[in-house]
Amino acid sequence: MSAATARRPMGRLVQALVTGLLCVLVLVNLLPLVWGVLTSFKADSDLFRFPPVFFDFTPTLAHYERVVASGFLGSMGTSIFYAAVTVAATLALALPAAYAFDRFEFPGRQALFLLVVACIPLSLGAAALLIPNYVYFVEIGLTNTWFVLPLIYTAHQLPMAIWIVKGVIESIPRELDEAAIVDGGTHFDVLRFVMLPLTRPAMGAAGVLAFVGTWNEFVAGSVMVDAPSLKPVQPMIYSFIGFFGREWGPLTAAATLAIVPILVAFALLGRHIVSGLTKGAVKG
Repeated sequence: MSAATARRPMGRLVQALVTGLLCVLVLVNLLPLVWGVLTSFKADSDLFRFPPVFFDFTPTLAHYERVVASGFLGSMGTSIFYAAVTVAATLALALPAAYAFDRFEFPGRQALFLLVVACIPLSLGAAALLIPNYVYFVEIGLTNTWFVLPLIYTAHQLPMAIWIVKGVIESIPRELDEAAIVDGGTHFDVLRFVMLPLTRPAMGAAGVLAFVGTWNEFVAGSVMVDAPSLKPVQPMIYSFIGFFGREWGPLTAAATLAIVPILVAFALLGRHIVSGLTKGAVKG
């Protein structure tokens, strides 16, 4: 038996193990989501049945009716507004910043970019900055305003967006910039007619990540605004965890509704995440 023939069964075994492991990971990640969605359709009498059942129950929309009556859809609209403003501001600032970091030499350029990279974890949340941010915004009178959360969210998402877009700009030949300048264009023209079309996948990836980060943010949205009309969706979900316990029906119904915009965003723009993050991997 040749070495190549002996390696074939081993390769198939490894492939089967990897496939099985991936299936287990998918099941582990999807099972809580499926269980939560099913729970949102169960009546109160079915929520605490033992043993619990997956499908042997009569569906009801009572929990969704209560969630809608509580003004939850208004909070979803508020969060969509916050996310739209954040994405627009983040992308509008990320492209020129990434272009400047890659194309220009200025004092402190490397140190400043390292600071930007160090701030990337802010996109996952910044609970450690909550108290100083709150004290600062109280001092200048910006709490409980419609723009305070988009301002904070933009500051959190901007480092990640700059890093993604800069990775793609690095792969764009500088000769394109020089040709545009020779033809009488300005750096703004280079940004508009050269960089913007070529970085569109990266801008899409940065936009999706900024949207998801903004939509899922909880800490700042719980503290920086008090008016119900300004509350984003995540603190509203938490409102169904009362003093006397969790209201599992409305809680899972609210969580299910909150997942819908994320699924829509990934369905429409999810392909940009892979193409945007990998386009700059090989410099042209």
